[in-house]
Amino acid sequence: MADLLYIPSPDQRWTPIRVYASYRIVLASLLLLLFFMAPDTTPLVGSYDPKLFFYTSVLYLGLTLLSVLLPQALYQRPMMPLLPILVDILIMTLLVHASGGIESSLTVLMLVTIATANIILPGRLGLLSAAVATLAMMIEQFYFSLAKNATNPFHLTESATLGVSFFAVALITRQVAQRLAQSEALAARQNEAIRRLEALNRQVVERMRTGVLVFDSFFMVQLCNRSAQELLVHVENQKQLPEALIQHYQRWLADPSQPLPPLPSRGPQPELDVRFAPLESGDDMLTIMFVEDRARLVQEAQQLKMASLGRMSATIAHEIRNPLSAINHAAELLEEGMDEHPEDRKLLDIIQRHVRRVNGIITDILGLSRREPTQTQRLSLHQALSSCITRWQERGHDPLQLRIDVPEDLPEIRFDARQLEQVLDNLLNNARLHGGDGTIEITAGFHPSGGLPWLRIRDFGPGVPEDARENLFEPFFTTAREGTGLGLFVCRGFCESHQARLDYEPADPGASFVITFAHPDRVFQ
Repeated sequence: MADLLYIPSPDQRWTPIRVYASYRIVLASLLLLLFFMAPDTTPLVGSYDPKLFFYTSVLYLGLTLLSVLLPQALYQRPMMPLLPILVDILIMTLLVHASGGIESSLTVLMLVTIATANIILPGRLGLLSAAVATLAMMIEQFYFSLAKNATNPFHLTESATLGVSFFAVALITRQVAQRLAQSEALAARQNEAIRRLEALNRQVVERMRTGVLVFDSFFMVQLCNRSAQELLVHVENQKQLPEALIQHYQRWLADPSQPLPPLPSRGPQPELDVRFAPLESGDDMLTIMFVEDRARLVQEAQQLKMASLGRMSATIAHEIRNPLSAINHAAELLEEGMDEHPEDRKLLDIIQRHVRRVNGIITDILGLSRREPTQTQRLSLHQALSSCITRWQERGHDPLQLRIDVPEDLPEIRFDARQLEQVLDNLLNNARLHGGDGTIEITAGFHPSGGLPWLRIRDFGPGVPEDARENLFEPFFTTAREGTGLGLFVCRGFCESHQARLDYEPADPGASFVITFAHPDRVFQ
């Protein structure tokens, strides 16, 4: 019963209507052409009533041309397509009659009309067209038999057989049309699902922290997400890969099983880890490239390292602090009777000084293990430096010792405010200790191509020996007798947790420490 209630949508109806309108124009023209080209002795059409055939064909051509001029909106009405179907049934009946009745070959044209009706008409109107056509053929056969004075005027057998064929064509066409409509609807739903999935995939790829880049065999970039554009500054869609990436790819292609070395940093471009994989895409040879900021990977490893070190160091620190407190307490008791023994007093001062130093190391270690969660926010680097200089003056240091060259139009950075204070204070204090209380130079700026802000703090002391530079950022490594060896380690850890870089640069004279901050719009996790 469901197939009888088939209702085509306006879009499903309009295409067959246009095709059928073209068919009607061609058919009317061919009928007139056959009428004029056939010899008078053996006419192909209109043999019974030539005048009726001619005028009916002319009328049919005029009506079909007129129907083409009607607006599409008129055919969107449910009952409007029924009108040309009924007109065609009437026209076909007259043409069949003018050509000698149902024995003429023109009855086949009625099947086309009925098939079209069951495609474009909603509900049971398609079957109604078959019923109307059957009734019209029976009336025509009855009238034709009377006009020829046939001995058996009814000849209903032939018209009944023709009617059965009309209904058979109607039912078959309707079933096929329904299945085609269902297939079209299913294809539309699948296309919509594919479109949504593509949009979702595009959003996921676009928002990935990992850079994703797809290129073809000619090294033309076909897809490049936002992270890849940030990490690879000069790479865009529909442009060729830079030469460094092409060489990296060819190196991977020579031996895919071997791990690739990191892509070295160039200006604002950080050091990158690059991985390649072939992408199946029919005949096109595409390659997908994954790009990751090595600083972020180091950041994650650093966080694990800091967590493990913090737990271990906190346990050791607690174990050391208890006997250290006992040593300090015993030293205080001994101090009460040291007024008459200055040599013993000197030894006691050494004990107390080293107790304070060890206690400071323990305090720093416990601070590492109890690090508070990072609260990243947008900060003005210029204001952060101003606050740092204010704290420098509050500690009693000479402000004239600082030589500052910092533009006011620096871009914002993303950093935890308290951790940034600690990094700047540690670097300034480190420059003061190793610079011989001389001038400290503070400069800042940003890379024009990538927009990454940077800050440099330089002293004019003896610098760092070459054999010590490799271990400069390792925990507990120090070149000062009174140092704990945790200052630079903590500073680099804070920077890496914000996807920034803290690097040592030799200077002549002195030493420089440069912070290259991450892009302020980068996503932190």
